[in-house]
Amino acid sequence: MIEGRIKNIDLAHRTAVITTQDNQDVVLTFPEGANIEVREPITMGTMGGNLEDLREGYFVEVEFGAHDADGKCACASLISVS
Repeated sequence: MIEGRIKNIDLAHRTAVITTQDNQDVVLTFPEGANIEVREPITMGTMGGNLEDLREGYFVEVEFGAHDADGKCACASLISVS
């Protein structure tokens, strides 16, 4: 698992760059069916979401699977905590 802030989101290619707390950039791909949870403003809990719900600057916790041939990590689960 990694924690960091979303630096960039590319909806067309279903990718995002996450900057970790030690200032390393990790490129994630989001396959169909990736679990994405976003903050629910009324209860301050989380609810199911999709890639379009995420914004640059959000702090996230990410679990990912194997790296692909381009060195990108496939996102298995992302939880937005901000």
